[in-house]
Amino acid sequence: METAPPQRRQNTGNATNMFQITLTCLISDNVKCNKVQRAFNLAGEILTGSLILNTPVTVNATFTDFCQSFNDCPTNGFLTLGGAAPARTLPLKDDDGKTRFFPQALVKQMNPQSRPQFSSFDILAMFNSVANFWFEDDNTPIRQDQSDFTFVILHELVHGLGFTSSWDDYINQVPQALTPDVTPTGASGGSGASFQFSEFAFDKYMVIMSTGQKMSDITAQLNAFSTGAGAQIRDINAFANAFARSPQYQIAKNTFNFAITKGAMGFLPQGETDLNNAVLLETSLNPYQQGSSISHVDFATFTKKSDFLMRFLADRGVSLGDAIVQNGNFSGGAVGPKLLRVLESLGYATQANPNPIRPATSTTSSSASSVILYHSVFNSVLLVAGMFFAIVMGQK
Repeated sequence: METAPPQRRQNTGNATNMFQITLTCLISDNVKCNKVQRAFNLAGEILTGSLILNTPVTVNATFTDFCQSFNDCPTNGFLTLGGAAPARTLPLKDDDGKTRFFPQALVKQMNPQSRPQFSSFDILAMFNSVANFWFEDDNTPIRQDQSDFTFVILHELVHGLGFTSSWDDYINQVPQALTPDVTPTGASGGSGASFQFSEFAFDKYMVIMSTGQKMSDITAQLNAFSTGAGAQIRDINAFANAFARSPQYQIAKNTFNFAITKGAMGFLPQGETDLNNAVLLETSLNPYQQGSSISHVDFATFTKKSDFLMRFLADRGVSLGDAIVQNGNFSGGAVGPKLLRVLESLGYATQANPNPIRPATSTTSSSASSVILYHSVFNSVLLVAGMFFAIVMGQK
């Protein structure tokens, strides 16, 4: 089967759509490619209406056959519809004194005093061209075997804005131990750097629901290895092997158990202390699913709720407009009230909170190097591995 020549399209962005999309459409159906572009424009307008953005968000989007391109084929009745992540993250010293990696899309809104060299794209997103998508400008009602493409785009763009946790298993082929991302220390991140466990902005607000313990406290416990037995290690594989033999590895294994226990992890928004106000995260999947576990809201809790958007499964046969009405008809539309609290906690300005609390210093920290994802991701075999967060279609 021949691959269609890429069709590259770009919108310019405007006051009603602050999302600049560069779309590579790898199918030969020009009519569908046009529908894909228009759906991106609509999704951008929806998010622009929910947030106060002072700088355009740039998105590198690809519409392609996941099975052919990434060997991500339908399994057990489930099909990956799309995946996305921040194309780049930048280290900032947070208001609690800890350095965390913030998505470039957010850092640009902060107008940092020491302006870093931004990469071309803020968000990398890919969508599965073999999925049976319904488009807003189709002339027929959505069918029971279809998913609303605008819904899927919105979901993925929110991941790219920072609804992403760094907690994952970076060591084992079969996940069994949970840590934040492993990053080199030092501004250069060169071959002479040691390694440490580094959080994303999202991770600051993650808690263990049974105790209220902050995940950042667990990160500090794990980094006792980074500053201790692992401090002199300069090879990433040697670091991983030594960590797996360390006392801290048991902490990582214990933390993994929370990731496969329903209701065990939550996101407690900025300023909240009552765990009842935490946003339950997706920890009901067992076995653990990279790309679906943790970095979504709990499926059962938020089905038929206004915050339905960030569940890991897409509703089939329901348009975005109908989903909004059926799930509470929130005045803010698809971006529900709890999701707005999450985005505000990360540092995005909204109509309700135009001055969110942001990192104490709007300059990049010299204690860690930035991470660029999009250079190498096209060589990856599995789209939904590592830093990609997917939405799938299937039965649950």
